[in-house]
Amino acid sequence: MWARGLLGAEAAVELLIGHRVWPSRGDFVAVAVEFGRDGITGRAMASVDWQTAVEAVDAGELPCSSSEAWVLRIAASLATHVSVVLGRAVSGLDERNSVAVAEAVLHATGLTGHAVQVTSGSQGWGKR
Repeated sequence: MWARGLLGAEAAVELLIGHRVWPSRGDFVAVAVEFGRDGITGRAMASVDWQTAVEAVDAGELPCSSSEAWVLRIAASLATHVSVVLGRAVSGLDERNSVAVAEAVLHATGLTGHAVQVTSGSQGWGKR
């Protein structure tokens, strides 16, 4: 999956890759990922059809946990016009997924040199 230069798309792809669930699922790849070649370099590429992925989750075609569904929806929202109610989306995420989502949001805004750190129950962010 390639999105270099498009911050929202980069953030979405990195969120999915870091989450380690969706890209490894054959059913997700079959439903929502299209493979091709870069027109200039000829390198293999993949693109995610975010709308189709979210619709497949909503229709029960891609069974998953609620946190997996929310991570996918948030990634789709960062990459495209897919809407997500952020307060609802993040309320059920565990610490690891919460940090990953926060880092994706920072990345999407162009703050790529920052990391979210959780220490002793207090959250903060700082430069890497």
